Amino acid sequence: MNARMNFCDGLTRYTRTTGLVLLLLATTVGVALAQQRTTSKRLRTPRASGLKTIQLPEPATSSSISLEAALTAQQAVEPPSNQRLGFPDIGQLAWAARSAVPAQSGAVPMVNQQSPISIYFILPDGMYLYDAGTHGLQQKTNQDARTVMATSLLNQPVAPTGGCQIVLVGSSRDFVPRYGPRAKSVMLLQAGQMAQSIKLQALALGLTFVSIDAVDTAMVKRICRFPRSVEPLYVAFVGYPASQAVVTTDVPAEAVGTRKALIVAAAQGFSDEELFQTKRGLELASVQTLVASTRAGNIIGALGGTIDADLMLNQVKVSEFGAVIFVGGPGAVDFVGNRTVLNLVRQAFAQRKVLAGIGTAPTILANAGVLKGVRTTAFLSERVNLIQAGATYTGNPVEKDGSIVTATGPVVVNVFVRAILDALVEAR
Repeated sequence: MNARMNFCDGLTRYTRTTGLVLLLLATTVGVALAQQRTTSKRLRTPRASGLKTIQLPEPATSSSISLEAALTAQQAVEPPSNQRLGFPDIGQLAWAARSAVPAQSGAVPMVNQQSPISIYFILPDGMYLYDAGTHGLQQKTNQDARTVMATSLLNQPVAPTGGCQIVLVGSSRDFVPRYGPRAKSVMLLQAGQMAQSIKLQALALGLTFVSIDAVDTAMVKRICRFPRSVEPLYVAFVGYPASQAVVTTDVPAEAVGTRKALIVAAAQGFSDEELFQTKRGLELASVQTLVASTRAGNIIGALGGTIDADLMLNQVKVSEFGAVIFVGGPGAVDFVGNRTVLNLVRQAFAQRKVLAGIGTAPTILANAGVLKGVRTTAFLSERVNLIQAGATYTGNPVEKDGSIVTATGPVVVNVFVRAILDALVEAR
């Protein structure tokens, strides 16, 4: 009997001790796992630590542009340039889009509440989500997807990107609790209201836009990496009118020196954006820029812009210039077989000048025989011509191979100008 009681007492003590050990072990493992999860979170934090939060300026609630004037202006908008918009303009566009959506009560505009429809801004330094509660932007990526978005949605190799791109994104499931079977219709209606407000606000700010109503949802999802659960509803490319945009560059003027550049353009039908923005960008970097054509005096662009050519092509002394730049446009085809033009290209190449072409103009360089083995790009229609001339066609927005700079068209003028300035600095 005593032996049995001793055995039971021992078993009880063993069970208690084992239970305590197991409890301590479980606690230790739990703490370790919690620490591991915490450590993992800490390890993952730096990936997002570089993403920014931007507080937007307070929006204005009045302007000098009437509703009637804005409605009239939207009937004839010109393509936007790719010059970046300032945050006051971006904040105003975000506020206008959000103010178009009624609050849940249906009585007051939803300014300080989150809407089921999200507003994304694609800017040169990445994609941002608008937070209506703080009137700020939360950076989601640091990649500039504007060119990819523009060429994909507009199905053009050279398409206007805008200073910013606005994407409205929603899911009908978020509307079901309030609207039931009408959820999809209500979501689309609200997206339309927001889209109209974006366009009217852009016009009131003196901006212009490309409005994309029939959005390729799969394409936008892939470019922006949106989850499957949401649907891109509307996209707008907004920016300063191309004819008014100012090209900027961060190349110091003193680095370029007092170099002169020559822009060669057709007497009729040159690309307005390529000529005017390239000239403006170079002059902002203190590069004296002259225009040459087949005739002196007034020459006319494809969009109706005019400028006085400073000299005729047969008067050009290549040795006086650091760069010779050809712009495209429908009129540039006249230069493809022009003996004076081709000799000018060959002289610039032989004298190791910076030689540049944009849009359709790289074919002029190719016909002069200076692009053999050179990495180049151009408007897509020129691809075969460049390859047949021995060039390596990349299709990239801008290519700089030594002192030869080529670009696809007006959308990338800023980068084109920067590459020319870099080449001028290297050539000093």
